[in-house]
Amino acid sequence: MIRRAGVILAVALLAGCDYSDAPQGAPLRALAAQPERYQETLVATSGVVRGFDDPEHYWIEDEALNRVELMPLTVARDHLDQRVQVVGEFHYEPGRGRWLEVRALSPL
Repeated sequence: MIRRAGVILAVALLAGCDYSDAPQGAPLRALAAQPERYQETLVATSGVVRGFDDPEHYWIEDEALNRVELMPLTVARDHLDQRVQVVGEFHYEPGRGRWLEVRALSPL
C-alpha cells in the first residue's frame, strides 16, 4: 500500500512538470518576417550585437540586417560587435518594433 502511494505521488509530480520553458529556435529572419507568430514566446536566436549611444540602445542583427532590440540594455552593453546566442521572450508591437526580454546571452 505504501509503495503504491509512492508511485502515485511520483506520477502526479511528473505530470505537473512544465516543459514550456524550453525556448523555440527562431532565426532573426523568421522573427522579422512573422513577428505575430512569435509574440510572447520564449525563443533562442543568434546574431551580432550592435548599438547606438544617443539614445542608448542595442540589438542583434544577421547578415541580411534583420534586427531585434535587446532589453535590458545592461545585458547587451558588454557584447557590442560580438556574435551571440540569445534566449528571451519575444515581443512585437506595430509602430514600436521587435524586442527580446533577455533571459540569457552568451558569446558564440
